[in-house]
Amino acid sequence: MKSKQFTLPLAPTLPDELMEEILLRLPVRCLVRFKCVCKSWLSLISDPQFAKSHYDLAFALTHRLILCCETNSIDIEAPLNDDSTELTLHFPNPSPAHIQEYVPINVVGSCRGFLLLNTELFDIIYFIIWNPSTGLKKRFSKPLCLKFSYLCGIGYDSSTDDYVVVLLSGKEIHCFSSRSNSWSCTTSTVLYSPMGGYFDHGFLLNGALHWLVQSHDFNVKIIVFDVMERRLSEIPLPRQLKENRLYHLRVLGGCLCLSLCFSTGYPKLWIMKEYKVQSSWTVLFGFSTFLDGPNDFAPICSTKNGEILAYDCENKILMRLSDKGKRLEQRRTRCNHIFMHSESLISLSSNEEEQQ
Repeated sequence: MKSKQFTLPLAPTLPDELMEEILLRLPVRCLVRFKCVCKSWLSLISDPQFAKSHYDLAFALTHRLILCCETNSIDIEAPLNDDSTELTLHFPNPSPAHIQEYVPINVVGSCRGFLLLNTELFDIIYFIIWNPSTGLKKRFSKPLCLKFSYLCGIGYDSSTDDYVVVLLSGKEIHCFSSRSNSWSCTTSTVLYSPMGGYFDHGFLLNGALHWLVQSHDFNVKIIVFDVMERRLSEIPLPRQLKENRLYHLRVLGGCLCLSLCFSTGYPKLWIMKEYKVQSSWTVLFGFSTFLDGPNDFAPICSTKNGEILAYDCENKILMRLSDKGKRLEQRRTRCNHIFMHSESLISLSSNEEEQQ
């Protein structure tokens, strides 16, 4: 008796439009692996327009904390001590290969999936724009002929699809365009100085970079550089705060926030609910009711459910807090520099990227 032959039914094929919608909602690390599934997926996921659409769908993004001294990153939504979410980062050296030596590599900015790294060697500042998810990177440099210490950051000009590195030194404003691969220089009317050691990289919000600086009258100011308009301005501190004190500046939930450095009492977290409106500065919470409140408290970022990740700079403790300031968990670390980074598939508009 002949045995029956069974034929497996063909797997149903999803329309291309539906498959694209599904892929757009997956994390970056999955999409990087899925490039190997077939040629059509490789072509789709490698498409610059797909990368931009994926980034614009914010719920598909994975936000990570970069622990610079430990050269690793953790998912901000996961428990702080969950080792399964940690990724080791191998920072590329910004200096040219033929002169690379053991010099500190500084992380001085984050924008749309890119990290901005720099190092100083032989009177030259070497930079590299690097996407850790894809390995793509771009190197450039600038002679270190600056009269003052400098502030640094990276922003995005949506009008020209250009990633712009901004370097402020005294009254000089130097901008590097990744699209044109060139530097330009303008001047401001006011002399600003870095706060020195208090996170001098710029924080990106509403298309502008923000820094805490010291002005010519030795008062603390928040300065704003609009990347599209190439214009510098100031944002006022809360009226209740003194301009001669040191503060930590961050961005939480799409708002600027401040906390006092080395406070004599328990610190408070101020948040600017309406951008550039001084009267909208509000105390989000204070540690006055908690015995373990840190004296030097630096907010880092907020999570999807409204919790806050912060750093006790004095004791080097990374903390997860409720929206009322209650400490939920903590993790000891040896880092002085911790900030948030969003994963993306985006590449630079310039065709001079290197593949890692």
